[in-house]
Amino acid sequence: MEQQLEPAAELNFECVDHFGAHEWPGDALAHVDSELVLALDAFRDRLGHGVVPSPVVGGWYRLDGSKTSRHYAVGRLSDAGDVFPRCDIRKALMVAQGCDWFGGIGVYLDTTGPSGKPEPMLHLDLRPGRVVWLRYEGRYIYPLRSAEELSEFWQQLSEVNYEAG
Repeated sequence: MEQQLEPAAELNFECVDHFGAHEWPGDALAHVDSELVLALDAFRDRLGHGVVPSPVVGGWYRLDGSKTSRHYAVGRLSDAGDVFPRCDIRKALMVAQGCDWFGGIGVYLDTTGPSGKPEPMLHLDLRPGRVVWLRYEGRYIYPLRSAEELSEFWQQLSEVNYEAG
């Protein structure tokens, strides 16, 4: 039996500890599975640092593009979101990997954050299984695809300059 999904717009945000409905852009919550918001809330709790939802609607749902994208929300709810952790992205990555409910974990080192400046971002989704990747200068690096990509994955992460902010 398939699980009945509920849009996050119907979520009672009084039951959400770390986020308010006002933090999502536009009508994003109408297109996002409520389970994702609850998963992000639990992630934020484990992380122990702030987590800022992407201010870009496309970081939550898309009505065009790849139908295999977890952000795609035509005839279904998106179960993917992009967030900006307010701590070292490496710590956020490790905590996300410890959350068994996240199947897709992407680290983006080539994004503009809510500050309007370059900031590392996490893509988190609820797909079955687990896949981890990093995007740097528009290239996707999958550490389990080859020894070269594993090495590049860790090299790029080692060069991240974390500034508390």
